[in-house]
Amino acid sequence: MESMLASYPGFHKTMIPEAVSYELENGGTHDYELPADLPTRFEDSLTVLKLHVPGSVHNTRVLEKGEISYLIMYRDLRDVAVSHVFYVQRTPWHPEHPEYTDLSVREGLHHFGNTLLPEFVEWIRSWDTNRDPEQSLIVRYEDLLADTVATFREVARLFELPDDADTIESIVEAHRFENLSGGRDRGDDAGDSFFRKGVSGDWKNHFTPELKSLYKKTAGEALIDFGYEADLDW
Repeated sequence: MESMLASYPGFHKTMIPEAVSYELENGGTHDYELPADLPTRFEDSLTVLKLHVPGSVHNTRVLEKGEISYLIMYRDLRDVAVSHVFYVQRTPWHPEHPEYTDLSVREGLHHFGNTLLPEFVEWIRSWDTNRDPEQSLIVRYEDLLADTVATFREVARLFELPDDADTIESIVEAHRFENLSGGRDRGDDAGDSFFRKGVSGDWKNHFTPELKSLYKKTAGEALIDFGYEADLDW
């Protein structure tokens, strides 16, 4: 999504230096508070910021006071876990790499469930609770996969960008999985690529009954609340 938005003429991707330093020092930005002067830093530029900060009261107020529209993206937390394990295991410079490198995928999923899963649940809940519906939009990865054109058009409208058919379809086509992955179809696994599979529901290929039980305890209610399950019978 970051690259899709940055495809519009004049826009560019950037990062907050303090956030980068914080991530390197703490292994993530899930508890990072945005600088109060964020709106003035980019007021004269067309900037796309991709951050993993929480939806705390402070962060949402910074965005609201600066009249900054923002997009919140998340996906099924079980698929997040699978993606995280594969990504960390093949990324030697990742701060968590030593924790995962000698684990099997299922052992890695167990480790994630006991360590990071609660943080991811809280991250989604924080944005859902504190966001301004008039100033923000929630996009689930699964919805983006199901209808990329329609979903991206909603995003373009949030940021008051051109949403005509030619513009939207051109950007979507350039960012299709098949193009970004070097020609692989969705579902074709490539563990050494950032674009590994490009599908939803891959967790079903890796979760054992024990893993399901572990994830239900921590994320079961969240999966129901955010539309991924009807009940805990999965």
